[in-house]
Amino acid sequence: MIKKIINLCNDINKLKSKNFEGIGLVIYSDINELPIASMNTEKTTYDLPISSYDDILKTLIEISSSNSKFQDGFHLLSKEFKLTHISQYFSTPIIKNLIVTNIFGSRYRTALYGSCIPNVLFTAVISKNYGLIIFENGKEIYKKELN
Repeated sequence: MIKKIINLCNDINKLKSKNFEGIGLVIYSDINELPIASMNTEKTTYDLPISSYDDILKTLIEISSSNSKFQDGFHLLSKEFKLTHISQYFSTPIIKNLIVTNIFGSRYRTALYGSCIPNVLFTAVISKNYGLIIFENGKEIYKKELN
C-alpha cells in the first residue's frame, strides 16, 4: 500500500499544473467515525468512488489547482485504493505529546495529527513550498523536497 501512495504522490508532484495549490490525502481502513465533513456544498461532477489509478491521478491533479472548486480540504482514499471523497474538512485533535519539528502550516499539522487517528492508515501532503511528506502514526515516513 505505501508504495502505491508514494507513487501516486510522486506522480501528482511531477504532473501538477502551474496553478497547483497543494494537496492533502487521507488513506483509511474504515470511514466510520473519521472526523470529516464536506467543504463544498456544490454537487461534485466526479463519479465517486474512482478505482482506476490513472483516473484517480487525473482527478487529484485537476482538483489541486487554484481553478478548482474542490481544491480545499483533504481527499480520501480507501484501503482498496479508491478515491471515495474529495474536499473534506478533516478535523483532527491536537496531540500534545507529539513532537513537531517544523512550522510548515495547517495542512501539514492536520496530516501529522490525523495520521494518529484510528482507522487512518496514512496521511500525505504535497506543498508548493516544502514538498511531499507521508505520515504514519504521527511520524514522517517519507519525505521528498520539490525540484
